[in-house]
Amino acid sequence: MTIGARSADELEKLLKKQKVTAKINMTAESKGETTNPNIIAEIPGKKDSKVIVLGAQLDSWDFGEGAIDDGTGVVQCIEVLRTIKALGIENNHTIRVVLYANSENGGQGREMYAAYVKKKDEKHIFALGTDAGGYSPRGFSLDMSPQRRRQIFEWKNYFLPYGVYDFDQTEAIQDISPLKKLDIPLAELVVDTQRYFDYHHSVEDTFDKVNKRELLLGAVAMTQMIFMIDKNW
Repeated sequence: MTIGARSADELEKLLKKQKVTAKINMTAESKGETTNPNIIAEIPGKKDSKVIVLGAQLDSWDFGEGAIDDGTGVVQCIEVLRTIKALGIENNHTIRVVLYANSENGGQGREMYAAYVKKKDEKHIFALGTDAGGYSPRGFSLDMSPQRRRQIFEWKNYFLPYGVYDFDQTEAIQDISPLKKLDIPLAELVVDTQRYFDYHHSVEDTFDKVNKRELLLGAVAMTQMIFMIDKNW
């Protein structure tokens, strides 16, 4: 269950003054399980079979279109592959997009992918997720060893001309987080979230809220990061 940001602020103020009780009427029900697979696409590496993976989620909150959460992320991941193909870049490592099923209701898609990687003993060198909405990119959150972080910090000046400057955060999103147990360096696209909670998990999360230019700027930043990882790791 979730409430809006404004309601949460008001509730916090009330709790400082008095005891608060709430009555919740729920109509949700479970209708059983079904199979809903992840969708995977990749460009094989020219040098080796090591994998760089990009991740976003397919499903959305029940009553929203999911355009921002996470349709924008899905498009950005696909756009990275399209750009690499369009520019004729010969990637050293396999660049793979995984669009995860069942992210909002249990997370089986991400858990199954991590289990698959472990079972197949696939060598993944980097995982990048995008699940914060298609807003203007501001940086990357780096959940990895200090040595790997320092390597990416050295590339910061290549991103600054595009307003991408924040490399200080250290938490990756839920959809790639199970890969951390396999010692895979993780990163998340950090965006300007000024408008995120105007629409997040609500009926307002619709296609008309997506700004195409902002969405593509995020895809550009992701493509640049993937290119740098592919050529240097």
